[in-house]
Amino acid sequence: MQRIPNYILDHFICKLPGSQITLDNMAEAFTMFSLMILSTVIGHCVASTLSSEQHVDENTILDIAEKSNKTFLKLIGLAIQNLRCDLDRCSQWSQWTIDALAPGQFGVKTRSRDCWYASCNKTGQKVVENDSEIFERNCPVSYNITHEKFCVAFIQNKHNYSAAKQLCEKDGGQIINLDTKERYETAKLYTGIIHIQGERRVTGGPFYDDVGGLPLERPFFKWASGQPNDGTSVSNTLMLTSAGYYDAPVGYMCSVLCEVVY
Repeated sequence: MQRIPNYILDHFICKLPGSQITLDNMAEAFTMFSLMILSTVIGHCVASTLSSEQHVDENTILDIAEKSNKTFLKLIGLAIQNLRCDLDRCSQWSQWTIDALAPGQFGVKTRSRDCWYASCNKTGQKVVENDSEIFERNCPVSYNITHEKFCVAFIQNKHNYSAAKQLCEKDGGQIINLDTKERYETAKLYTGIIHIQGERRVTGGPFYDDVGGLPLERPFFKWASGQPNDGTSVSNTLMLTSAGYYDAPVGYMCSVLCEVVY
């Protein structure tokens, strides 16, 4: 018997019991099942024509049908071609757009995708499809829950301080504020230099966090060796390494630790 193509099995297995069932994926699962049946039939029809190592897809079937003038094979090849086209008419869904809610509140998240129902190659007139779901605000999927129950995400890609703030706020969070010893110890577990809350409001003035706290007055605050290296006009933000705190220009690029506070 001709082996069922892996791309069919991969899609169908995703729709077996245990997955989230929706009308969309039920329809896709039925389509995949149809492809499996057609592939089995095709295996009997073309086994004598192909070598055991040759990959079979709709183009292979149509080619054999053309050469052998087999109407039935041509029908099957076109059917698979159309089924595959139906599965590939739309782009991937966009990321969910999530309201910045407080933990425990309910809201609506939305996403969209582009679909081309008049062609199989994603050209011509497109239709924008929208999807929405009611959700309860909790720790985002891309974040981790630490041992101390902090909801954090380590963004290793380097950003300046302003971009880092925007990145965290997009998820409903903030650059981590080391206002407790537990947060300080958590942040020290991450390698490299990371942005933390701490910014001068005036040149040469004290560092403040976003709620007006003074990081330098906390008992666990410790400058790294050689820091601070500029206490006047240039270094206006705080960063952290496993060795302690650094001061740096606002435009300094480094990783960031975001936290969604509950």
